[in-house]
Amino acid sequence: MYEDVRRRIVDVMRYMEERGLNYGRSGNVSVRVGDDRVLITPSGVVKAEMSPEDILVVTMDGEVVEGGRSPTVEMPLHLAIYRNYEHFRAVIHAHSPYTSVLAVAREPLPPIIEEMVIYTGGDVRVAEYAPFGSRELAENAVKALEGRSAAILANHGIVACGKTLNEALEVLTVVERTAQTYILAKLLGKAFSLPEETVEALKTLFLKRLTKT
Repeated sequence: MYEDVRRRIVDVMRYMEERGLNYGRSGNVSVRVGDDRVLITPSGVVKAEMSPEDILVVTMDGEVVEGGRSPTVEMPLHLAIYRNYEHFRAVIHAHSPYTSVLAVAREPLPPIIEEMVIYTGGDVRVAEYAPFGSRELAENAVKALEGRSAAILANHGIVACGKTLNEALEVLTVVERTAQTYILAKLLGKAFSLPEETVEALKTLFLKRLTKT
């Protein structure tokens, strides 16, 4: 079942490895299909070497209904996002380098570039630290995602969401690129946020993208 979605998830994981957005056995991806099914990556495998058959199908309660592997330990994170934000149908968790720098510094990414606000809804907040795979991590991420499509996970990485897997990947890419720009600008001693009125205007475009069918 869901062969096209499985194949696309595999392609996205390989793309992230090739572009330096993720690496090795880290990171995970899910796509919600219908009301009670989620396709999700497995635990403990090199993500760039997965095949479509490795992708599991689980219920919104976390029960595995198809697949011979164990789902990612971050399944609670993915499912909590879907339960709280029905407009999101795809979630990517990655260990992107520059965003991970901010995660370790526990520093939010301010709205410094217009494109970022259109994709994220404003600053990218840092979710409070909690151990990986924990219910607390999922709850903290859900809180940090309010009104946003991405959140930094303290001492961990990033979670990016979208109405489609392609959109979630775009959010991830824009945030990582902006994080790189922000860190390099700070090395020069200056990193200015956009004017508040500009951010508010761009949030309107973000909300239109979020609600567009």
